[in-house]
Amino acid sequence: MSDAAKCPSARRVTVMINEHVADVRLNRPDKHNGLDWAMIDAILGAQAELRARAEEGGLRAIVLSGEGASFCAGLDMAAIMGEAARVPQLLVAGANGCTPERNTVQQLALGWRDAGVPVIAALQGNVFGGGLQIALGADVRLCDPDARLAVLEIAWGIIPDMGISVTARGVRPDWLHELSWSGRKVAAREALEARLQSGLLGQPEHMECVGARLEGRTPRF
Repeated sequence: MSDAAKCPSARRVTVMINEHVADVRLNRPDKHNGLDWAMIDAILGAQAELRARAEEGGLRAIVLSGEGASFCAGLDMAAIMGEAARVPQLLVAGANGCTPERNTVQQLALGWRDAGVPVIAALQGNVFGGGLQIALGADVRLCDPDARLAVLEIAWGIIPDMGISVTARGVRPDWLHELSWSGRKVAAREALEARLQSGLLGQPEHMECVGARLEGRTPRF
């Protein structure tokens, strides 16, 4: 029998749990799932709900994706600045229910690791800035061949510090530096070479690599 449940934060993030697997979807497709305050609050709420579920033994894996054309195009700066009084909360450790060691934007990425179960991100379309850093918080990232990825914070003159020093440890450092400094958008196949992502959807040889990762073995790149 399936066990379906919805997260309370269903307007910006939907969570359906079926057979102990959580299907988590960013749900602002008209804005390419850009991060506004409602989306940020919903992601934090979903992470807390799933962490509690996992601690109860009712969760075995999480699949993270985005509705519509893109996974997540990053911060919606116009929407964020529309509530300017909240902006300092993004960088204050312990704000919005985060632990004292993390601020809000770090929690958006690192929070997926707290669930204690495998998290697989399915990426399509634009995966930019904060969207890419959220995806890096997953254990495995599978890309549509037409996806584009970018560490885009340089375009806003801000540091890409959403836990990336932890989440990007498997990424080639030279590529990570260049992409962070340039803001260049890369295609899914180039992102695979840089190890920003784990495999291409629909490519059996890449699925073998993903399976090896989940089993704790060294994948062949």
